[in-house]
Amino acid sequence: MRCCFFSPGYKSLEVLSGDTRSTGGAEAQIAYLAATLVHLGHDTSLIYGEGQGRAEQQKVADVTCINAAPLWRRPSSVMRFWQVLDSLSPDLLYARLPSDFLWMMGLFAKYRQHTKFLYAIADDRHCNPWQVYRDVPNTWFHGAAYALGLRSADVIAIQHGGQLSLVSEHLQKRLVHVPNLVRSFHEAPRVYEKTIYDGIWIATMRPEKQVEEFLALAQANPDLRFAIVGGFFSDLSVEYNRALEGRIRSLGNIEYLGPRRAPEVLDLLSQSKVLVNTSLAEGFPNTMLEAWSVGVPVVSLSVDPGGVIHREKIGLVSGTSVDLQRDVRLLACTEELNRKLGDCGLNYVRRQHSLDAVLKAFACVLSGSEFTSPASDMP
Repeated sequence: MRCCFFSPGYKSLEVLSGDTRSTGGAEAQIAYLAATLVHLGHDTSLIYGEGQGRAEQQKVADVTCINAAPLWRRPSSVMRFWQVLDSLSPDLLYARLPSDFLWMMGLFAKYRQHTKFLYAIADDRHCNPWQVYRDVPNTWFHGAAYALGLRSADVIAIQHGGQLSLVSEHLQKRLVHVPNLVRSFHEAPRVYEKTIYDGIWIATMRPEKQVEEFLALAQANPDLRFAIVGGFFSDLSVEYNRALEGRIRSLGNIEYLGPRRAPEVLDLLSQSKVLVNTSLAEGFPNTMLEAWSVGVPVVSLSVDPGGVIHREKIGLVSGTSVDLQRDVRLLACTEELNRKLGDCGLNYVRRQHSLDAVLKAFACVLSGSEFTSPASDMP
């Protein structure tokens, strides 16, 4: 099978190269899937870049990586993108990030009978084209281009059952559940007694991640020990990031560890009693899956992908800042409950996010089956 992944920018390429320090979950999942499929013997390529490349190719982790992502400001790059698609002639076209050029992939698939275009929703807000580009110029144009891209997809992959109701009704019959891939699992949950941190927070410090909630948590629990993993958001002012860094360092019970590569993140999770998520919105956070893969329960302020945390009993969803502080203390200090929820988390990812589960979903997509609702992870 010939598979082509589309990931504008350079972050998926960085993940394939082994650098995951500044990568979002969507770019990481693209790279993980590409590397896995090539390992299984499929002819796999990745189109990346920012419109400046001339279709230069390189092999990274055995994936053919081509610098040919298009950009409106460079009209020749749009034609080059089409030419690269034509030369690859993939059976599966896969995209996971909003782009003005998804419609081109759908158009290409329409005229190639053997090609299917799968677009995977990476964030709950991406279910609605008019919520994706709220903070950029020409929102109307980018939103319309993204809406056209969604309509052009043969299949739209959702991460959890909650996204089913967020996608427009006229696209419902194209939906399929494709779980995020967890690449490895511990044989048993990490040992509670050997943990160092009572709570750990992992993300790039974007406004929507609300790291301030985690700082308030640490300030309200001075007897507990916390850690932050991730970099500062470059789009924010230098002054704002300096002030945020100063506040982090002023709290004596927080250790700021900066951006870390994937193996280091797993090691740090294994040294933690609880993963704390304070985001306003997510899709299905990779950090949650990584925590459960080593038997660490999650305490989330508000995000519960498809209700999985509550349903599978793999953590707590607090709802308010005060309850977040209470719930983190409860799970950090109650060993029996921590172990129980950690065991459930490890069992959950083994069952629902293994390579077998992901490949089964892809096999259904390529078989031409119709999808009216996600097959698994539904209440």
